[in-house]
Amino acid sequence: MFDFINYGADKLIVLLLVILRTSGLLIMAPVIGDRAIPVLIKAGLVILLSLILVPTIPGLDTFPQVTSLWQLAGLAFNELLIGFTIGLFFRLIFIGVLTAGSMIGYQIGFMFATLFDTSISNQISIIGRFWYVTAILIFLSISGHHLVITSFVDSYQVIPAGGVTLYGSAGELIIKYTAYIFVVALKVASPVMITLFLTDVALGTIAKTMPTMNVFFVGFPIKIGVGLVVMAMSLPLFAYVVERALGYFDNELRVLLFSLGKA
Repeated sequence: MFDFINYGADKLIVLLLVILRTSGLLIMAPVIGDRAIPVLIKAGLVILLSLILVPTIPGLDTFPQVTSLWQLAGLAFNELLIGFTIGLFFRLIFIGVLTAGSMIGYQIGFMFATLFDTSISNQISIIGRFWYVTAILIFLSISGHHLVITSFVDSYQVIPAGGVTLYGSAGELIIKYTAYIFVVALKVASPVMITLFLTDVALGTIAKTMPTMNVFFVGFPIKIGVGLVVMAMSLPLFAYVVERALGYFDNELRVLLFSLGKA
């Protein structure tokens, strides 16, 4: 698998760069890069995956000659950036889910029902946490973690170790795909938001026809009940949105990688 005695400095540098790209992936990748996973387990996964990949990746014969420490530092930064970008690409789906949960929680009336999430080190809506855990289960059930690892391995077909070339178009693409967070959020939250809007219209009509009724007192539990029921009914749509978003990001990741290197 790995013959350290006969390996020269160049191939050990390649191993270092592969470890850095793998580390970048596990820093940002959803589920497999979660903060709840112990650091020692992540480190073991990084080393194991790197040792498996090094003998199989192409472009070792054309690896650039490293002549200075600054050149090595630049290559290391680029490799870490590639792994970070791949992990971030798939994490955007979960950020969109959390955004949808915050939108739904605000509309239902759970604005102050928050909890601290260690994975993002911030307060999140309880509805967002529910959607986030549900998205993780869907992600695992459709083998999303396998797709992340496969995309990472395929990145060496497009960008060999040490072959990163940064272009201005890459930054524009990252901004474009980051905006897709709001697309995912709107698709997930739209059934509940539309239903609650119609509920507000109905309550407003009742308030006009029956001025003596305390609509605010009656409408608060009604909106909570209607929102939770619609959330339960829209679970199949939620699973469909997550699956399609995962396929979309997997396809678009290749476009971004082509903008960062040469095929």
